[in-house]
Amino acid sequence: MGQSSSKPQSFQPSYKNYHLSSPLTDIQLSYDVIIVGSGYGGSIAASRCARAGKSVCLLERGKEWRPGDFPETGLAGLKELQLTQHGEKYMQGNPTDLFDVTISPDVLVLKGCGLGGTSLINANVALDCDPRIFKDKVWPKALRDDLDTLNGVDRELVLDMMKPTEYPSHYPELPKQKAFKTAAIHLADIEDLPLDKIYKSTPIYVNFEDRQKNHVGIPQPACNNCGNCCGGCNTGAKNTLNMNYLPDAKAHGAHIFTEVEVRVISRDDERAEWRVHYAPYVNGDFNATQRVITAPVVILGGGALGSTNILLNSKSRDMLELSSRLGQSFTTNGDTVGFSYNTKMPLKPVGISTKEARKDKGKGPGPGITKVIDLRDRNNKGVEHSYVLEDGTVPSAAELPYKFILKWLEAPHSAVDTTPGEDDWRELARHITGKAFTNTACMLAMSVDTSEGVVRLDEENGRVWIDYPGVGDGENFNTVHEGIKEATASLHGHYIPNPLWAGLFAKLRHTKGVTTVHPLGGCGMGETGEEGVVSHEGQVFVGNTSDVHPGLYVMDGAIIPRSLGVNPSLTIAMVAERCMRLLADKHGWNIDYVSDKKYNF
Repeated sequence: MGQSSSKPQSFQPSYKNYHLSSPLTDIQLSYDVIIVGSGYGGSIAASRCARAGKSVCLLERGKEWRPGDFPETGLAGLKELQLTQHGEKYMQGNPTDLFDVTISPDVLVLKGCGLGGTSLINANVALDCDPRIFKDKVWPKALRDDLDTLNGVDRELVLDMMKPTEYPSHYPELPKQKAFKTAAIHLADIEDLPLDKIYKSTPIYVNFEDRQKNHVGIPQPACNNCGNCCGGCNTGAKNTLNMNYLPDAKAHGAHIFTEVEVRVISRDDERAEWRVHYAPYVNGDFNATQRVITAPVVILGGGALGSTNILLNSKSRDMLELSSRLGQSFTTNGDTVGFSYNTKMPLKPVGISTKEARKDKGKGPGPGITKVIDLRDRNNKGVEHSYVLEDGTVPSAAELPYKFILKWLEAPHSAVDTTPGEDDWRELARHITGKAFTNTACMLAMSVDTSEGVVRLDEENGRVWIDYPGVGDGENFNTVHEGIKEATASLHGHYIPNPLWAGLFAKLRHTKGVTTVHPLGGCGMGETGEEGVVSHEGQVFVGNTSDVHPGLYVMDGAIIPRSLGVNPSLTIAMVAERCMRLLADKHGWNIDYVSDKKYNF
């Protein structure tokens, strides 16, 4: 790769006055469409409904975040951590904090809370899922018969808005890319597969060119390689949803409100409309006095936990008749992580401050993920044996706990020397001097689990938890474990597995725990309410029948009925675009996809 200029970043727009949300005093009593949540599904729905000329209200529990607002230090990151533990009222932090962690007996879920959802803290990867995934009959037949359009028109709509691209050749080659290629060569040899078949660049939602105005009217500088994608982009280069779909919705008239929690929804049959019960955030909590707004169409876009939580609350209060499958088919998406610790290769394992990165793109570790070792076609071993490995980078806000866990907790207790007897003195010297940590590669993996988890309502705190006993014992996690260990051996490092799965925490708890950043399911698609919670269009079934609630939809990762085995954002977005296309057809709306109206920044 070529080397980029080391000159200071010159284009640095200010986002201080960039506001998509409005004060809650501006909210109206009724709209054509109410959307709850602002992840990929909710943001897409807001854009498309507004482009159809409908009055739109979007409600988001989290805060509005702008480039420059995100935490970059450990203390600042800790202040933005909300933690809910199953079976207790205990919650650390505030319910609007950025990093939303739910701890259950076998599963830990991390998701983003804010305007833009988890797009604010994800690694931006736009990979298609394996075509074999859609052959599973768990998907409704109507969707399986519509794959040409889903993978054609719907997919193109997402790409046109999200603008994924690969890490460019004119940027500096990253140390982690060199290490990852070494690992790929070794795994390609083991799997007897050509290197170019498994080692690839990942398309990522990141901007690498200075843009005075992007396609929706927002200024965006080029990526400065700071490596803080998963902590929040303070540069403005990351194509989070508040850089595309959300300002597009705003430009076409949508009303957006943040720090508002929707707890339940109910039906007013006389008026043929939905009642959305919400509470504003006041003095550190959501006000106990609920308010109501109405609309004939309601779209839930709160994700696998958020949307399922609302429907479970509504069902428990006898406000809605819903499928007995509600909460079922939850999947961790086979997520796991492993670490190649104390390798021979000097690496840059964590992000650096935006200020430092702006001086020289060569100083930072690069975007959160740039490369993938794609082992989804392991000589026709079947999709259940497939997995992907990606070159992860931990944000600067998590550096201290990351270093402490690896160096002081896991290295002495769970690290496996993959090259025993080789360079032992050098390894010891690196550990003493701290180079063992700087020579660490983080490997993120996705695979295919059984999708047999259940999202349950926790009566103690009103939120949900995951009931998925024994998920960590799945063969998919053992397969990934062996793959990361082999990759570590090629780097002459010490393999440290996910601490919750096989590290110190797992040993203390006697449980192989799973950490997921890609929770899916809970409101899975089906042919009827006996098989799923929503139809192939995302419309909510009435009980276990084939009838649907008029105008009530779910459009997010909750409706994905199985593990995808890869970063799910592109698939979720494609399915959401399809749902909106079908909703518009059913209601006789015309979505103006060609409008070039831009947000007035």
